[in-house]
Amino acid sequence: MATTFHFEHRFRAASPAEVLAAYFDDAHREEQDRATAIARREVIEDRDGPTERRRVSRVFPLRQLPAVVRAVVRGDLSYDETIVWVKAADRIDFDIRPKLLDGKARIEARYQLRTTGPMEVLRTYDGSAAVDVRLVGGRIERVIIEDLERSLATAAALTQAYLDRRIRA
Repeated sequence: MATTFHFEHRFRAASPAEVLAAYFDDAHREEQDRATAIARREVIEDRDGPTERRRVSRVFPLRQLPAVVRAVVRGDLSYDETIVWVKAADRIDFDIRPKLLDGKARIEARYQLRTTGPMEVLRTYDGSAAVDVRLVGGRIERVIIEDLERSLATAAALTQAYLDRRIRA
């Protein structure tokens, strides 16, 4: 059984398009990766079509599993991330597959943007984390969601700073 999550962030921005431009800016993504302890990101595929953009990446966090855990658990903390931006809907669908636990973990999420007022865009991030491991799966799901909450808060602050710099420019 999966554990669900819901996070919201409000941005000072004229439109969802401005926030999406930040999301797909390579320099901004690199800044976010540094701030959220991502060692490297390998873009495997990036197709930008008229109605959607699909990007597949393999992501390698800086932190590693403790040696004792590595001895008994297969995989590492890297993960494959597939995102699909549905342009007309101002939405990005996420499918994240951690390498840890031989594919028994998965995070699915939806990043939705909508204008809620003058110079205000609401980002909701809804989804679920599922870890199919008897007895401890739910606990691992909660740890994943706690980490995701911290990373999203950091990313939101950096995105707002990016947007503010563009307004002043």
